[in-house]
Amino acid sequence: MIKTAKQLTKFVVDMKRTYRLKQYITLCLLAIANPAFAQEENMSTIADIHHLAAYMVAALLIAVFVMIFSNRVYNYRLRAANIDAQRQNTQLSLVLDNSKTQIWTYHPSREYFTLFLEHGEKRTSYSAINFSTFYDHNDFNKMLQVINDVKDRKLEKGALTMRGKKPTDGEKDSPQKIFDVNIAILKKNIDGELVILGIQKDITEEKQKEEYASNLALRYHTVFNSSLVDMIYYNAEGIMTDINEKACETFEVKDREALLASKPNINDVPALRDLDLKTMDQLHSSSITPIHDVEHPIGTLSKSYWGTRNTYYEQIVSPVHDQEGKLDGVVMAGINITEMVESQHHQKWASQQLAQKTKDIQTYIDNINYTLRVSKVRIVNYDPERHELEIYSDLNQLQYRLPQVRCLTLVRQYERRRAKGLIRRMDLRHPKNFSARFETIFRDTERRNIFLTFNMVPVTEKDGTVHYFGMCQNSTEMVYTEHKLQVETEKALEAESLKSTFLKNMSHEIRTPLNAILGFAELFNNPHAEEDEPIFAEEIKRNTGELLQLVNDILYLSRLDAKMEEMTIEECDFAALFEGYCYMGWTNISPNVKISVENPYNHLIIAIDAQHLGKVIQVLCEHTVLNTSEGSIRAKYEYRHGELSISIEDTGRGLSKEEQKRVFERFARSEVGGDYSTGLDMPIIKELIEQMGGSIELQSEPGKGCTVYVIIPCKMTNMEKKTEITI
Repeated sequence: MIKTAKQLTKFVVDMKRTYRLKQYITLCLLAIANPAFAQEENMSTIADIHHLAAYMVAALLIAVFVMIFSNRVYNYRLRAANIDAQRQNTQLSLVLDNSKTQIWTYHPSREYFTLFLEHGEKRTSYSAINFSTFYDHNDFNKMLQVINDVKDRKLEKGALTMRGKKPTDGEKDSPQKIFDVNIAILKKNIDGELVILGIQKDITEEKQKEEYASNLALRYHTVFNSSLVDMIYYNAEGIMTDINEKACETFEVKDREALLASKPNINDVPALRDLDLKTMDQLHSSSITPIHDVEHPIGTLSKSYWGTRNTYYEQIVSPVHDQEGKLDGVVMAGINITEMVESQHHQKWASQQLAQKTKDIQTYIDNINYTLRVSKVRIVNYDPERHELEIYSDLNQLQYRLPQVRCLTLVRQYERRRAKGLIRRMDLRHPKNFSARFETIFRDTERRNIFLTFNMVPVTEKDGTVHYFGMCQNSTEMVYTEHKLQVETEKALEAESLKSTFLKNMSHEIRTPLNAILGFAELFNNPHAEEDEPIFAEEIKRNTGELLQLVNDILYLSRLDAKMEEMTIEECDFAALFEGYCYMGWTNISPNVKISVENPYNHLIIAIDAQHLGKVIQVLCEHTVLNTSEGSIRAKYEYRHGELSISIEDTGRGLSKEEQKRVFERFARSEVGGDYSTGLDMPIIKELIEQMGGSIELQSEPGKGCTVYVIIPCKMTNMEKKTEITI
């Protein structure tokens, strides 16, 4: 059928060519026929060699012209068929593009796919491996299984959903799409082999819209049920269809389902009796409702609870419209302000306070929608399919999307194993809720490590997919507060224990010399020999001195505990002072003990508290004397890298491990030499050294002597070493 002027012109030209060809054939036949007719009368010569050659040439010419004519007719029909096929391909391409559909075929024997590109102009062949790069690996394996089932006649046709990208996108980083693939047998080819037909349609937008609607509904229900104000939803006819727990608590609704089954109407609310749902706009009202005039149990407060009082209620009523502008429902958000209003009635400035409170309540209601955005709480969602954690600053604003590996790098090293276990737990779709707190690598404005607490709930969608929805809260302040409370509690318990022990020991230590003084004093009043009086007087004097020393040590230790002892840092030549400090402590040394002082400096000018350091050296030397009856005692010092190191070594009896543990305990006396001290001298020395920023260490073995090491940080300004050390 001729449809266009161009086709008509082409048809006329072809007809003319055909007519001319027919004329040529006719002339040739006439040229051959004329000699035949001329010789018709002479039939005897018709079979000679010349006539037979002429007949054969004529037949050959006729065959050639017939072949040319047939070729022209074939080419004409072929061009017409190509034009018709191209037109049909164009129409098919438009249909496929508009429906976002692609077609491909699969040849099972040679295991290759043929893809029909746009406009039907080209076909591209891919091997199975190359074709699989366009799809998710698991989905492609499922597709091959369906193809095999269709090929083996187990299925009439197959359908499945696949993730991937269009082979014609051309970009390596093109976004992943979702396809609805239908598979069936197309035909058998020339070799008798089955050809599988695949038709895939892009349904990415439909899936995204469906997922968005699902998430939006979930967020709506979360906010609705967890709201801190009363939330009630009415449908387009004004019938209540939903009410949150806060509203049930406010209105004392014990059976929520029974209330919804009774179908309360919005016009049952006294303040909304005249509300027209068809013409209403957003309504913000404060109502005063007399309880005794209310008959319906909702829209008011319970009579049993409120008695005969009026109720004051603040509420916002907002219509909800669909995309076409039709009324879909009404949301009412309210809060009971009865107690506030009644308390304001007793004040002279009731009207001003009421206005201010109403404004505060309005501000509070307006800020509900921004609570998640401005607080330290974030909404989190974990998808086990994509293995990603999504963090939202509010219901619609995605703040972060973190893959599993990134999540693990954001927590401390020691937390990563536990975090990996919880992620694996969600990947395996564990059905129970869980809560966990992690220390992150981030720091807040106070340079504290940030702790985050996650509360996750598994949510199962209608299609069976599971994801985890929950809250993420910054619990840094809570963690550090708990830590401070624990530390302070431990300090308080330790201080209480030390205080009790100190008072117990102190009372015992003070009573001992006092009892001795009183006892010897009473002996003067009893019958006694005169030669015993000097002994009584000496004992009274000795115990009085010990009591005085004990009181002085207690007062001095109390000053150290209260950090009241001042440390005076001044420059001094320690090389000139060290030997004198040592000999002051060796005053009562046994003649069987050899003493030595190693002073490697002529001058060592350092900034240090020389008075307190001298007391430390003197007390340590006194202890070496009391523990050493024979042998040697050696004292030495050295300045290295900003620290003054002092060591006092003796070859006395040494200390056992038990004595080493108790040597710095308060009121711990040595068993050697009797009660030679108050038991506070070594604790005082240790406290002094620590307050000067230094440390003390003791090494000893029974029978092998004892060595005490003292390290004090200080600053050196001048130093002159001796060429030879003098002992």
